[in-house]
Formats: sequence, C-alpha cells, structure tokens
Amino acid sequence: IIIDDCWHAPSRDNATGAPLADPVKFPSGIKHLSDAIQSLGLKFGIYSDAGTNTCGGRFGSLGYEGIDAKTYAEWGVDYLKYDNCFNAGQSGSQELSYARYASMAEALQSTNRSIHYAICNWGEDQPWEWAHDIANTWRISGDIYDSFTGLHRYCPCTDLKNCTNFGHHCSVTRILDWAAPLADYAGPYKGWNDLDMLEVGNGNMTYDEYVSHFSLWALLKSPLILGNDLTQMSLDTFSIITNKEIIAVNQDALGVPAKRVITLENGGHERTIQVWLGPLVEE
Repeated sequence: IIIDDCWHAPSRDNATGAPLADPVKFPSGIKHLSDAIQSLGLKFGIYSDAGTNTCGGRFGSLGYEGIDAKTYAEWGVDYLKYDNCFNAGQSGSQELSYARYASMAEALQSTNRSIHYAICNWGEDQPWEWAHDIANTWRISGDIYDSFTGLHRYCPCTDLKNCTNFGHHCSVTRILDWAAPLADYAGPYKGWNDLDMLEVGNGNMTYDEYVSHFSLWALLKSPLILGNDLTQMSLDTFSIITNKEIIAVNQDALGVPAKRVITLENGGHERTIQVWLGPLVEE
C-alpha cells in the first residue's frame, strides 16, 4: 500500500529537519500506519520528491536525503516513490539527473533497510540508460490517465529521446509506443521500466481495453500498481486485477519483458493490430 503526495505536515521538524506527517490526516503518525499495514502481511510505501517541493507543494527531499531516508527506515517504509517536481534546475542532462537521484539512493542504502527505490522522473534524461545503477524501477513517461488511445495535447512528445515536456494525460497506447523499444533495459539484476500506475476500473475505458491495459503492463514486466478505488470496484474490475495467470506472467522468474514484433496499420495509418512476444521460464 503506497501513500502518494500530501501526507506531509506544513513543515519539517524545526529542531532536526526530519519530515513530519500531517497531524490531522495521520494523528497516530506514519509509524503507526506502517505497523498496521505490515501486520496484515502487506508492505508500506511512501512518496517524496527530488526537489525543493513535492508536486503538490509540500516539502521535498532535495538537500534532506539523509534525514529523510533515516526517518523512512525508522517508520518501516518498504517502498519510496521519488518524484521530479521543483528540481532546482538539476536536470537536462543524464549527469545532473543521475547525481540528484543517486543522493537518495546512497541515503537509503546507508539505513541498512531494504527499501524499493522507484524513480519517478517521467522519462526525463532517459533514466532507462542510467537508473539501473541506483534504483529498482524508473518511470519512462509522463503521467497516465484513464484513456486507452489517442494523443493528448498535455502529453505531446512523440519521441522520448528528444522530449522536453513529458506532461500528463498520456494514454495507454502512447505509453506502450514509448515502452516498446526499451525492453532490453529491464530485467533481473537491472531493474524495471515503470509504465505508471494502472487505470483499471476508473471508468473511462471499456472492459476489453482494461483487460488489454492490465495484460500488456504485465507482459512488459511493469510494476502493477492499482490506481482505482478498491472499496467500490465492480466484479469485472476485480476479475481483471486478480487474474492469476496474467499476474504470473508479470512475476515470471525469467523476468524478460515482451517485445513488440509486429505492427499492422490500417489505411488511416493508425496502429490497429500488434503482436508482442516474450519468453517465460521453463517449468
């Protein structure tokens, strides 16, 4: 269970600089929440940002990596999503982005607690080429939204290599187009391309589109992070996200992402038929 942005108090601890949780939202504190989640046999994740502020305007971790990592470990955090807003200009080259994200990686390692490190820099500066040295997963695109296909003006890039505005409102097929050439960067002992959270069950796609969305994320070995309301999902949604065979493909021990090997286009030059192929471990 991962809590995203805006869990923060209005400011850090004045004496130590340590992060503090919002006392209204979390009156018993984050450690209490973490213990409760882990008592159910689950793991606990939290959010921060490699910038002066988070995307939601709360305090970021840039310059506070050491105290933040130490606090997360004390809270029992198992997963850190690390965003890219307000990064003080420390991006625009792979060297700048690597150094900024490596600071948190080193701080997490110094805690001696196993914390999954999920870089969320939206594909800026091509993290698939360098993040495997410091992170477990890395986002490859701007934020997904609940649409299967189409090019939205808020997600304008057609070429990740030369993209300068990764944006948001990126459709499933747009992200798949970007992910298609990146399979070789992911795998065991490397790390994983993160295609962003799942939109299954949020209401703007058809059943078949949600099935395709979930299945293709699994084939590409992306993290399968649910982004729907678990308390109000339909039986159709439940059947998709609990499909044991598809989850088994995602968790296959060989860990090789599928590759797109065939694309057939109709007369309007829209991609209509694709074939993705990948190996599984022999049993």
